[in-house]
Amino acid sequence: MRAKTIKLKISILYAFILGVLLSLYIAFLLNIPADTLKSIKLLYILIPIPVTLLFGYFVGQIIVIRILRPIKEITDTANNITHEDLSLRVKAENVDEELRCLIEAFNGMVSRLGESFEYITDSSSYIAHELKTPIAIIRGESEFALKKERDKEEYKRVISVSLEETKRMLKIIEDLLLLTKMNYQPDVLKFEQIDLTEFFRIIYEQAKILASKKNITVNTDIPEEAGAVNADELHLRRLFLNLIDNAIKFTPVNGSIGISLKHENQKALVSITDTGIGIEEENMPKLFEKFFRIEGKAKDDAPSSGLGLSIAQSIAELHDGEISVTSRVGQGSNFTVSIPLL
Repeated sequence: MRAKTIKLKISILYAFILGVLLSLYIAFLLNIPADTLKSIKLLYILIPIPVTLLFGYFVGQIIVIRILRPIKEITDTANNITHEDLSLRVKAENVDEELRCLIEAFNGMVSRLGESFEYITDSSSYIAHELKTPIAIIRGESEFALKKERDKEEYKRVISVSLEETKRMLKIIEDLLLLTKMNYQPDVLKFEQIDLTEFFRIIYEQAKILASKKNITVNTDIPEEAGAVNADELHLRRLFLNLIDNAIKFTPVNGSIGISLKHENQKALVSITDTGIGIEEENMPKLFEKFFRIEGKAKDDAPSSGLGLSIAQSIAELHDGEISVTSRVGQGSNFTVSIPLL
């Protein structure tokens, strides 16, 4: 329907142009002196008019068909695209530069829609999988408690287990909301100049509190003049605390973690190291995937959403930075965050 409308508009425009040309031709004839006009046979004067119109009509139809062919292809492709199949693309072959730009923009839009649908589908599957386990545990414990009369301690245990699973679900939901905001609403970040010396002094104090539960030593190597960055302080703190929390989680009791900073190529390189269980080679590519967890006997039982590293990576990217990882099994890991300096 849209292609027919465009074709009609082009035809009307073409008819208008022919009318103008015909008017100019008639005006030209009227301006010919009478004695000259008499010497020209009327037949020779009128013959060019229908020939010109007919020739112009066929040429116009060819032009219209050539213009509308890729537009029709775009229309047909758009009509055939569904949420179940976003793989269709319009071929940009033998078309003008303007239409090529239109086709590339259309194909790019479909690709972005495909990525968004894939993200939503994966996220829905992850959420369902992650929430299913704690809900099943809460249900099982509740049914167990209601089967018969229990003593006070048993009821307290059931409530305690249910509370821990509820905390885990809340953490998953909160982290998912944060991740969604950062991916689709990056303007939630409020950038300002942050002095890294003072910033990491606070991070160090918070890290000591987190590590005290496992008697883990926290070491720092931060220059007195650490420089400054343009960042959102709240989210930058969340980035480093997520990495520190992850290091503590996989470091055995009485182990140690380190926080160090150095400058390189106008960037601040912050390293979070630990003496934990390390990361096996096959797990390295999956580290920043949503809900990915490394199981290990040194890992503590603190509630985890499996989103900590995904959140850290998203925050780093929003600060034009990146996170790199090196690790050796049984010896520990090193996460290095790179952020541009002011």
